[in-house]
Amino acid sequence: MKHTSKKPLWIALACILVVAAAAFCLWFFWLRNLWGAASASPVYVESVADITGINTGDTPRFSGVVEPQATYEIKKDDTKTVAEIYVSEGDQVTPGDALFRYDTEEMQMSLDQAELDLESISNTITTLENQKDDLEKEKKQASKDEQYSYTVQIQAVELQIKTEEYNAETKEQEIDKLEESLQNAEVYSEVEGVVKEVNETPATDANGQPKPFISVLSSGQFRVKGTVSELNIGSLYQGQAVTIHSRVDDTQVWQGVIETIETEPTDDTTNGGVIYYGVDSGQQSSKYNFYVTLSSLDGLILGQHVYIQPDMGLGDLPEGLWLPAFYIAHDDDGSYVWAQNDQGALEKRAVILGEYDSDNDRYQIESGLTEDDYITMPTEGLEEGNPTTSDITQVAPEGPAGDSAVDGGTADGGVMDDGMVDPGMGVTMEESVPEDTGDSTDAAEDAASDSLEGSPMEGLAR
Repeated sequence: MKHTSKKPLWIALACILVVAAAAFCLWFFWLRNLWGAASASPVYVESVADITGINTGDTPRFSGVVEPQATYEIKKDDTKTVAEIYVSEGDQVTPGDALFRYDTEEMQMSLDQAELDLESISNTITTLENQKDDLEKEKKQASKDEQYSYTVQIQAVELQIKTEEYNAETKEQEIDKLEESLQNAEVYSEVEGVVKEVNETPATDANGQPKPFISVLSSGQFRVKGTVSELNIGSLYQGQAVTIHSRVDDTQVWQGVIETIETEPTDDTTNGGVIYYGVDSGQQSSKYNFYVTLSSLDGLILGQHVYIQPDMGLGDLPEGLWLPAFYIAHDDDGSYVWAQNDQGALEKRAVILGEYDSDNDRYQIESGLTEDDYITMPTEGLEEGNPTTSDITQVAPEGPAGDSAVDGGTADGGVMDDGMVDPGMGVTMEESVPEDTGDSTDAAEDAASDSLEGSPMEGLAR
């Protein structure tokens, strides 16, 4: 019988062991990291177009309405009665147009009564002066003992005369006002504009303050009133340049400057429109009015609703793609960014840089990136293969140390983030730190051998 050699069998076993070892190394050094990166929390990425300012869809825009530069209020004299109102809400008025008139018959009666009162006061003064003259004559003929009595009487009459003289002056002023009221019984408009409201009966505003009898919106100069929430009021400041956009025609734009920003919240939460600023819409927060003075009024209509877009300091975008420097990392191989690939995972992508804008700390991107890409800022812990998302709500919140919290601060239910041992492990601190007895190396080797028992690597470990 021919003896069969065992050499081919050993060769086959050796090949199997080599393949198994290679597979293990592949898993340990590459696939494990790849799978770990894929299962990590998603990384938030932003559109390059948004970062560089190419997109305007997410640029702050606030709703606004065109209103007069000033509103003139005409208050009614509550001591008078209005006989007739000549205008109504919406009427166009010019300087000199009569708005309403007071009842002159009532004022004439008041004037006649005031004149009678003045005449009566004059008669009283004359009577008192005659009485004073008589007392002075009697005092000259009176005895020495009666002199004091006459002196007191004369002083009392003089006091009455002065009182009546004061009353006469007051009544004369009243007559002058009544005569002026008769001459100005009709109230005229001092500006050109549109009658905003007419309050025939007393009314109050939302703050409980009395409303004017008639208010006129000046049509000479316009301004834009916008509304901003408390969440975004910090993005505006007095003197900031803004662009006004028509809601119906994107080609119609006007330039202006923020004139004032009110510090008291407005009671009008709608402001005739909706606020457009990312998550600002729908938020229950206080609203504040701000006002924009325009450099040109061509094409604007009183009451027109518009969009207000503030200048965020970017100015006119230069030609090409310019990326802020803090999105770009550098190593020995050159410059790169962390970008989202076609599979929605993170990748380290090389870019070619052009000119550097030191004023705005940004680089021109010559190649490697387009405005359609999504990128994130380079930070520690980023790995190729990490999942990505452009939805900020899908990103795990950061803990106090800046790391994402996992399982309430534990890793695999074992070691805590601060290095403490989870009591659920049933190991005391003393037991968790083995003593250095010299047998630790043998114990480690035995543990490693046991962990490979039954695996393809058992033979190598033995």
